Amino acid sequence: MDFDSFLTSQRWEILQIVAENPSSPIEIAEKLSTTVSYVSQQLKLLDAARLIKKQKTGSVLKGKPRTVFSISNELVYITLLTRKNSEKKIIYLTPHHKRILSIWMLDDISLHDLFVKLLFKLEEDLDEFDGAFIDQSGKVPKLVLVSDSKALKSKIGTFIKNFQQKIDFDFISKTQLNKFTKENLVVLYDSLDLLDSQHILKGGGEKDE
Repeated sequence: MDFDSFLTSQRWEILQIVAENPSSPIEIAEKLSTTVSYVSQQLKLLDAARLIKKQKTGSVLKGKPRTVFSISNELVYITLLTRKNSEKKIIYLTPHHKRILSIWMLDDISLHDLFVKLLFKLEEDLDEFDGAFIDQSGKVPKLVLVSDSKALKSKIGTFIKNFQQKIDFDFISKTQLNKFTKENLVVLYDSLDLLDSQHILKGGGEKDE
């Protein structure tokens, strides 16, 4: 499959919609301001390419179970162009891949190597973290770690002190996440889905009761 030509603008938009939230053809058509028949045709192509999957839900539409679509796999499509190598490849993602890619998406490439080193250190003790994020709200991205372990805080702090470039970090509890803005946080690890829970708001600030 020629992935470049296959992912036309609207097929890509459909994938973005169902990646964000499983959706029915009607919901997708409304978001794209197009017809349900057109969306259904594109969904069949995406399904044949094994990029999406469908499932019946408990809710009923016109006497029938509601069908929603979601992505079938998490993947990255890489285009590599160097002096010695040129290649395009689909890679199905592991949690580690996703953490690396989150770091590579930071605008300041000078920070990539530092945060990757930090990531490998964090992965030694992931079972002691509830979450690990990069806060991009300031001029320099900051590491935000959610854990109650004082020993872990000391370990990470000592590790960061050895860096030539300073990196700020916060060690916080789950409830303290509400002082951050969701859109500013890059997820490295979120075992409890904290960003989609009561611990944080989309706009930051105090939590609504």
